[in-house]
Amino acid sequence: MKGRHAAAAAILALSLAGCSGADFVPTGNAHYQAWGDLVQVFDKPPPVNYVRIGMLTVRGGWSETETGMIETLKSAAARQGANAIVLVGGRQLVGRNMLAMPEYEMSAVAIRTVR
Repeated sequence: MKGRHAAAAAILALSLAGCSGADFVPTGNAHYQAWGDLVQVFDKPPPVNYVRIGMLTVRGGWSETETGMIETLKSAAARQGANAIVLVGGRQLVGRNMLAMPEYEMSAVAIRTVR
């Protein structure tokens, strides 16, 4: 009986957890030092020169807000050396977990502006 309760508690905890990080797929071979400053957010490509560093995708459960997902994307972009992200749509429903709770996904292009 205790084993069932422990398993149920573990499943519930996982389903309630927010996003744990973003997946990153580089668009080239260039590597940049982590960006330690503010990461800007755009909903369309900015009107300045920039280099595409890669594509970021984050997944979150029903309790994860769009704002929280954007913060995760920004942190992941900064670790890759990006100083901005361009959102690709908003938070989108992509499925349901084992408890039939909604799961969401958000994507962004990690960029580094060039002066």
